[in-house]
Order: sequence, then C-alpha cells, then structure tokens
Amino acid sequence: NVVLMGRGEPFRNYDAVMDAVGQLRERLGIGARHITISTVGIAPMIKRFADEGLEVKLAVSLHVADDDARSKLMPVNRRHNLAELVDACRYYNEKTNRRITFEWALISGENDSVERASELGRFLRGLKCHVNLIPLNPTSGFAGQAPPSRSPAANLFVDELARYGVPATLRVRRGIDIDAGCGQLANKALKEKAAAAGRGAVAA
Repeated sequence: NVVLMGRGEPFRNYDAVMDAVGQLRERLGIGARHITISTVGIAPMIKRFADEGLEVKLAVSLHVADDDARSKLMPVNRRHNLAELVDACRYYNEKTNRRITFEWALISGENDSVERASELGRFLRGLKCHVNLIPLNPTSGFAGQAPPSRSPAANLFVDELARYGVPATLRVRRGIDIDAGCGQLANKALKEKAAAAGRGAVAA
C-alpha cells in the first residue's frame, strides 16, 4: 500500500502526483486500490481528481468540523471552507461511487468530546465515508496532547458518530517511540538543524 501525503500537499503538486501514481501502477505493478492520496481539503482539486476516473483512494485530513476552529488549526480552511469541502466530497461520491476516508487526530480537550463528534456526524451525514480516529502524536511546538490512554473519550466519540450512521475506527499509534509517527520526523529534523546552527554560531 502507498499513501501520498505529508507537508508537501499532494494536490498542490497535482500533475507530478498523477504521474507518480501512473509510475507506481505501470512500473511497480501496484494496483490503484492500493494507492491513497491524502489531502488537507483542496476542494477544486478533489473535484478534478474525481473526474480522473481512477480507482485510487481519497483521504481528507479534517480534524475539526467547525469553520472557526478548523481555520485556526488548518489555515487552508480560510481559503476552502467546510461548505466548499463537503460540496466537493459529495461530487466525488456521486462521480466515483467510492468511499472517502476522513482523518481525525484526537486532541484532548479540543476535538475529542461528544459535542465535537455530534458536529462531525452532522457534517458527514449522507456521505459515503469512514472516519479514522488517531490519537495525536506527541511533537514539540504544539501544545495539544492525545487523550489519556484509558480515557473513554474515543469510544464515546465512535458511539456518537454511529448515531449519525457514520462508521469510525480507532487506530493504534505506531512508531512514536522512534519519532516515526506523523509529524515527528520533520519535527526532529528541524530541531537537529536548529541545534547544529546554534553550535556553528558558538564556534564562530
């Protein structure tokens, strides 16, 4: 399985990403259904992607289903708000008849409440979709934390989504002990670069 995602937003480099998908399929023999493109929610490009007619999967990093809160967490929302995003997702569903995966990083006290789950359920109701709930990976530079491991918050969140007919899965974090979790590797590299710059300044 291959997932195209990360700080280099795939839909900001659309042509190269489509070329890469073609190379993965033709040269490496990886089936389209084993390839996923993950986006922060560039609505016009979601529609363009739907028109490609590919069986490549689509994932959307959502994390908050309220415009004000999402704009603070993800500045892209100021340009492509939730109304525009859900319209593009409906278009994708109708055009491809394929399910969309929505990624939701659980942040304690921020987006892990039953109220936030209800808000998300209303937002996704009627879409062909699935929600991946992933406890936030620890990174410096961001004050948010994952819910405590024994907290019932995640299970209550899943149950609330079910009331709206939205299926969800609580994922297990992997690789955080070696800084391999989402966001950790880049954070580590930036810290090492800053430390090296500091040593160079002292030496000079």
